Amino acid sequence: MFLSWFFMSPLRFIFGLFGGLLLLLLIIAACTVVLAFTGGPAPCTPGGGPITVSAANADAFDTKWDAFNATLDGGSAATTNFNESEISSFVDREVGDPFTDPRVCIHDGYGEGTATFSVLGFDAKIKVKGNMDLTGAHPVAKIDNIEVGNVPDFLVDVVKGLVESAIDDETAKVDLDHPMTPTLTEGDAKLDGTP
Repeated sequence: MFLSWFFMSPLRFIFGLFGGLLLLLLIIAACTVVLAFTGGPAPCTPGGGPITVSAANADAFDTKWDAFNATLDGGSAATTNFNESEISSFVDREVGDPFTDPRVCIHDGYGEGTATFSVLGFDAKIKVKGNMDLTGAHPVAKIDNIEVGNVPDFLVDVVKGLVESAIDDETAKVDLDHPMTPTLTEGDAKLDGTP
């Protein structure tokens, strides 16, 4: 008797409506998660040709950096240049979670970086455009634009904030003993330093 009453009552309609809404919300949530972390911005376009990430290029970065700093420590002004492969190799070696597969592309007056950013158990592709201020004790990222994979509007600002925070955390790990001025041209980052 109760079952026949339930199937013919307003409770059936309410439970059916609630179940339907719950199912719809689950489908929307699943689609949001799938869309949010698939696809994304295209990789940055190298200004100086293909980028090769290797231990040898990371070592070349270290050798140039050490010689540059030694000259500055000795009291003389110095200049050095890094190409995209050296910078990308250094960044790939040094930067860990939440970033993977970072690449740095240098253009006239600005740089671009692309990577996969792990957040909330998912991977989102990101592209950051901007420059660096190298005049203080630590580099400061001057971000002009951040693109994030197919993240729904309500998550864009959250993910951008997490990316900015992670970049700030990574640059805070780098100590600059001397003020430097970067000059960026296609495929090349020139640093002028003063003691």
